[in-house]
Amino acid sequence: MPLRRLPVIPLLLALGACERTAPPAAPASAGRPPGCLVNLPAAPLIAPAASLQAQEFAATPLDASGLRCLDELLAGQPFATPQHYDPAYAPIQAAHGEDAALRWEKLRHERVQLLRISQGPSASAWLLRIDTGLALEGGRYDLLFTSDAQGRLREQLLVGADGVRYRRSMDLRSPNQFSLQESGGREAAPGADYRAAFQIDDEGHIALDPGGATAPLDAAAVNSSASDEPATSTGDESATSLEEVDGAPGDAEAIRQLLFSDSGVIEESVQRHDFADGSLGMLAIGRTGTAGLAIYVFRPAQPPAAVGRTRYQVASLAIAEPDGVVGAELGKVAWKPAATGVAITLTLRYDVLRPGGNPDSGEAETLTREQTLQLHYDATAGALRRVPDAVP
Repeated sequence: MPLRRLPVIPLLLALGACERTAPPAAPASAGRPPGCLVNLPAAPLIAPAASLQAQEFAATPLDASGLRCLDELLAGQPFATPQHYDPAYAPIQAAHGEDAALRWEKLRHERVQLLRISQGPSASAWLLRIDTGLALEGGRYDLLFTSDAQGRLREQLLVGADGVRYRRSMDLRSPNQFSLQESGGREAAPGADYRAAFQIDDEGHIALDPGGATAPLDAAAVNSSASDEPATSTGDESATSLEEVDGAPGDAEAIRQLLFSDSGVIEESVQRHDFADGSLGMLAIGRTGTAGLAIYVFRPAQPPAAVGRTRYQVASLAIAEPDGVVGAELGKVAWKPAATGVAITLTLRYDVLRPGGNPDSGEAETLTREQTLQLHYDATAGALRRVPDAVP
């Protein structure tokens, strides 16, 4: 039986190089055995995204077991401020000092959300949104942190916070580049502003990027892709998960059992493909209701599962059926790998009712309309989206 680690699969089934400077000390948890991080629900955070401290995310809040996982991961160490990575920040930190002693166990956790920025063979990057429920200052904190392949904490930086004397936020420019903008001098107290660029290397190390861009991104222009769910006008729902199934990598029958055995989703296709680097990919397509679609991209994930089982990173996309459709048929499916991921094209034939019925008899009659859906699988973020220009 499959081990379902994240709620997104059942939900969709129901719907259908810079020199490093002054790095912080090693995290207290660095020597611990592999933890529970890899099992937590984490919505993808798609770059670019601007002024994240002011953005809302629809990611499912972590439950009690998720909070216990973060207790294990983060407890016992203060959140790193920019001073840990940029000595030039020291006088600013000394001036306000409000966040120097912040740590996970000292904060209220009214709502906590986890978003995944990137996932690689050696490290992953995450954004932890902590809403404390307090009004005004101290109501919200954003912690960027990285982990190794086993889910152990590597480095962390408080990228979103506010206080009486400052407000800090992050622009995510790419999955491995971000900038901080901090406004000082709030209320009647004078203060300094701060702008700096940072990068995250393949091993999960955070470093100041002296040549990086620091000009604020235009939130209105880029934040349509910052949300962890697409615009509601598309009727789509997307998410990611980690799944373990019996069988070797690429076992189509194991994927069928996971997705289609008792979910109410009708299997349309399970196909084996390759990514641009030659690694294995599996594409599964199911139908929900009359003409809804449930689409999944499977990619073997690290660390590997036990012998005889396969751990997959799964990107899921549910597409609601168009209004007025009374039948549908899946046609040609194309898979085209590229360095950034995969372009997937689906040809669909929809049966719709002819307005007014048959022109001679007036009886109900259907017309067939063909539509092409274009999807993109982002290999860095591990997310599957519909290409906006292809949304009808």
